[in-house]
Amino acid sequence: MNASAKLQPRQAKRIDLSGSFIRRTDLSRASLVGANLSEADCTNAIFRGADFKDAVLEGTILNGADLSGAVNLTREQIQHATIDERTLLPENLR
Repeated sequence: MNASAKLQPRQAKRIDLSGSFIRRTDLSRASLVGANLSEADCTNAIFRGADFKDAVLEGTILNGADLSGAVNLTREQIQHATIDERTLLPENLR
């Protein structure tokens, strides 16, 4: 390795699941930091303990989804998504 070469810090790759059909998918403890989930159908998906920091949830369908224990999920993100009475939210958003 060239001593003068500079190592660049790894850049986090942002996941783009916009418009995806990911019903009943288990994404427990997934890092969704900065992920784009806009218009994705996440009906009955499992997001237990997933990290939603800076994730985009514009029009995301979360009917029946399990978000219990999700971290960095905000009320504003939830307000831009579709939820129903079966959606399980983290304690801080109930």
